[in-house]
Amino acid sequence: MAVKENRITSVRLRTSYLSSVISTALVLFLLGVAGLLVYNTGRLSNVLHDNIAVSVIMRDTVSDKDAVKTLAMVERQNYVRTVKYVSKEEVAKEMQNDLGSDFINLLGENPLPIELQIKLKKEYFSSDSVASIQKRLEKFPGVGKVVYQKSLLEAVSRNTDKISAIILIFVLLLLFVSIFLINNTIRLSIYSKRFTINTMKLVGANTSFIRTPFLASSVWQGLLSGFIAILLLLGLIALLRNDFSELLELTDAQMFAVLFSCMLIMGSLISFISTYIIVTKYTKVSTDDLWEG
Repeated sequence: MAVKENRITSVRLRTSYLSSVISTALVLFLLGVAGLLVYNTGRLSNVLHDNIAVSVIMRDTVSDKDAVKTLAMVERQNYVRTVKYVSKEEVAKEMQNDLGSDFINLLGENPLPIELQIKLKKEYFSSDSVASIQKRLEKFPGVGKVVYQKSLLEAVSRNTDKISAIILIFVLLLLFVSIFLINNTIRLSIYSKRFTINTMKLVGANTSFIRTPFLASSVWQGLLSGFIAILLLLGLIALLRNDFSELLELTDAQMFAVLFSCMLIMGSLISFISTYIIVTKYTKVSTDDLWEG
């Protein structure tokens, strides 16, 4: 009879441990997905900003020599990240590729002006800043007009801010729910061992001695859950690679290293803190109260 009870208890403990590990792993997996979304949103915003250029179109009468002088002046501005000099020939070639016809032969000359394509620093990517920069650039010698994709810039700024805010709220809510679920799972796991804790207390073990094996187990449990969550996340990435290859290209090895480390640390830390609080509680509960949980 005693052997049968021991087997039942052993099965229950293993089931409780496995349930705790799997539940924690699933929660960490969701946090990992959320982290991936946050990172990719930021990187996507940077990529979109990198592709928005301010085009400085020189006057038709401006020579290559004068245009190079203006280029040197533009490069010294604090809002400029890079400047690309586009000659008349290069502008004509780009237009020929877009139109699919050789319009220069029809006209007999190249009427297109020299262009300077400017990429701005990230901190100047607001509508007001770019509009102010446009006015300043128009005052440079030889400049005919300054153009940029105003509607695209406004759309990118507006939508990326909204998306970032929504994802941030989602991550904070998910983090709160994650801590609650992991804490609940560990509470149920330790609840099944409350009589063992009480027995250790009755034979003279102090609170620190009782907590130590539970805390050590919680750290390993958190790490194991983290590794399972990482494997699940890698599996999801592998499944999505064909359909969302462009988006996944925004990620890099350093990002994955940071994300996976955070998942492992978070799993261990939440498990450790929850276990510490719950075990400490049961060391202070009287024997009669244990039957009430």
